[in-house]
Amino acid sequence: MSRSIKVFILCVVALAHAALIGELLRPEWLSAQTASPQDAQAACAADVQKLCSNVPAGGGRIIACLKQHQQEVSQGCKQAILGTMRQSKGGAGPAAGPAPAPAAQPATDSQAGPPLGDAAATNSGGAQAGFKTITMPNGGNLYLGALAGQPTPEDAMGRLMRQVIAFCGDRPQLGKLDKNTTGEILAGFFTVTGKNLDGKPKEGLAIVYAPKTGTAGGAVLLDDADRFPTTVNPMFSRLKQELGTPASSSGASASAAAPMAPQPLQTTVFRDGTGEIRLPAGWQVQKAQMGDVSASGPHGEKLRFGWTIPVRGGGHGPAPGNFVSIPWGTDPASAFKAALTQLAQKSRHQPPEIEIANVQEIPIQGGKNEFLYGDIDWRDGQGKQYLVAQMISAPPQVMGAWQITLFVLYGPQQVMGQEAATISAIFPNYSRNSRQVAAIANQQIQQGIAQTNQFVNTVGQYIDSSNRLTAGMSNMLRDQTVIVDTQTGAHATTSDDLAGALINANPGRFQPVSPSGYIPGIDY
Repeated sequence: MSRSIKVFILCVVALAHAALIGELLRPEWLSAQTASPQDAQAACAADVQKLCSNVPAGGGRIIACLKQHQQEVSQGCKQAILGTMRQSKGGAGPAAGPAPAPAAQPATDSQAGPPLGDAAATNSGGAQAGFKTITMPNGGNLYLGALAGQPTPEDAMGRLMRQVIAFCGDRPQLGKLDKNTTGEILAGFFTVTGKNLDGKPKEGLAIVYAPKTGTAGGAVLLDDADRFPTTVNPMFSRLKQELGTPASSSGASASAAAPMAPQPLQTTVFRDGTGEIRLPAGWQVQKAQMGDVSASGPHGEKLRFGWTIPVRGGGHGPAPGNFVSIPWGTDPASAFKAALTQLAQKSRHQPPEIEIANVQEIPIQGGKNEFLYGDIDWRDGQGKQYLVAQMISAPPQVMGAWQITLFVLYGPQQVMGQEAATISAIFPNYSRNSRQVAAIANQQIQQGIAQTNQFVNTVGQYIDSSNRLTAGMSNMLRDQTVIVDTQTGAHATTSDDLAGALINANPGRFQPVSPSGYIPGIDY
């Protein structure tokens, strides 16, 4: 395979992967692997509880479990997931930076069914015959090869779509196309019916690389519509594996500045059981509790995932406590800057300097999910760092308050470029145990209530003791005595003379009462 085609995949890995399949990867706050909105989560809640209650969330485990029990999954759950997938593909465009990447899985080459190249060879689409066909063991087919001539990215995509038409026997419905910053890579999701295959609805991802000089190339990742969300990641990983790392023009290995393959990740489970994260060797976790984790890498990389910030939507002046004040509907870049600036000011630190260059929105129902890319300078002497941040915003609740959850990763520019694939893999490998977080929070609330009650009781006892002493002192100054009728238990406050006469006349019935025996509301 030519060097140009191999360059194609490295560009895709570094610049396009998150944008192209990011909407198929789960945000932390949902239990499924895909970035599904709340209606899909609700529709599948009973299925997850029934079939996968012992399966921890994150890493695609819930989706894999539902797939294993697909004959038992309710029709409502299936329809909700499929509807979410279609909505996601019609939504926002790509983010030009690292984001969640798939984990590599083994695959085997096969020529089961007609290869895409054979179909292409029968038309005038301009593709070179002999596109390689790879059938994945767990579902899906991968097709890749060169495109003749010097087409523009748009022309290359048209040629690739004509091959899909010839192969499937149906015209594909191509969604929003996304282009990388250099304009050489074009990619988009599509749907098509496999009329020449098994007649089933198909979903696919088409990617073309069309440089101004050198050989153009294309790839198609195709599978049944109901399987595509779970097989696209393995297919993309196989595409990376198939094309490999390009050699330099001199035959030497790629330079140190070239993107590196993703590093193996190691699991760290939070001590309080509220979550886990997978990080490369050499990374150190500084804090991990209540689903909030901070860690640092060996080359200056830093992250904080699960960072929850309460927001006051309206009002004037500084927000109280740990709240920040940001109106709902503020653009994501400004909201992100405002949150970090206000938190820095509350802790009496100089706010960071933030420049957001690109924002990618992942459409969800009932909230917002955005990836932000740019630079951040914490004013700590390290200078500008390349920033990748995911910001999930829950909608306003009582009194206009809402909540932001941040997943922030930053580091030196060169390091972030070289480790793009590893950084991409870190994002989907964080998971949060919301039940445990809620249980600990509830326990803390109950402890707070108990401490408050204890404080209130202590204060009440102090006030009561003070009131008794005051009443006793007042009686003494007024020459009054509180007496009790031992037969009826009734208390009465009378003059010292009358009290003494009653006690002397009938000591078995009348007795004086000390302030400690006063009855509230009667004696004081």
